[in-house]
Amino acid sequence: MALNYVYQVNDYFRTLVDESDATFMSDAIVTSYLESGYEQFRQAVSDVMPEFYVVSKDYTLSNATEVDLSTVVGPILGSSVAAPQRRLSQLIRVVMLDSSTNQPKNIFSAAASYEAMITPGPIYPARYFLQGSVLKFSGTVTGIIRIEYIPVHNVDWSKLTSATNEWIDDLTPWHDLIALFAASTYGVPDNAVSQAVQLQLGRRLKELEGFVTRGRSINANRFVQVEDPWMLNGV
Repeated sequence: MALNYVYQVNDYFRTLVDESDATFMSDAIVTSYLESGYEQFRQAVSDVMPEFYVVSKDYTLSNATEVDLSTVVGPILGSSVAAPQRRLSQLIRVVMLDSSTNQPKNIFSAAASYEAMITPGPIYPARYFLQGSVLKFSGTVTGIIRIEYIPVHNVDWSKLTSATNEWIDDLTPWHDLIALFAASTYGVPDNAVSQAVQLQLGRRLKELEGFVTRGRSINANRFVQVEDPWMLNGV
């Protein structure tokens, strides 16, 4: 079911919950359900293929051991985030760029804690740890870093009519899941979650996971690939 626009997901959601108009469920309430459904949908996709929604932001640093992403020029956290910049939801990776080619030359290793970041290690000396809005480094960084992250979505779920044609994203064959997530949430307050909705939601989630695991670029997943360069040297 290819649902390209917000109004199409709205129509399907109202069919699922048997509320064809705003008599008993206003558009504002529908918007809140659909937005919640989309957030669950994005998380389901990102759990399996985080790269799908990734955007990036470059920063030039000089002798920096940390950078506050809420106060730096072009913030992606805090109260000062302004369009067209997207607010960070999940940090995916931090890349060091070559200043002459602007191409990646090193990828920082993510640390699970501040202690892990500062613990000496012979293999991954370049580490980072996000503490609140502050991105901390295991050493001094000078140059251009690229932060790749999943942003907070910018779909306007209040545009429920066909006249608006509010685009969602490129996973159009799977947008029925947004309505299914929303319909599942809709039944929670009355303890009346539809079994049919839950079964369909579970089935479609498995199909989505299979799709994103294979990837949209089929040839990229045909062979075993080594992601850790140290493994090539037998480390």
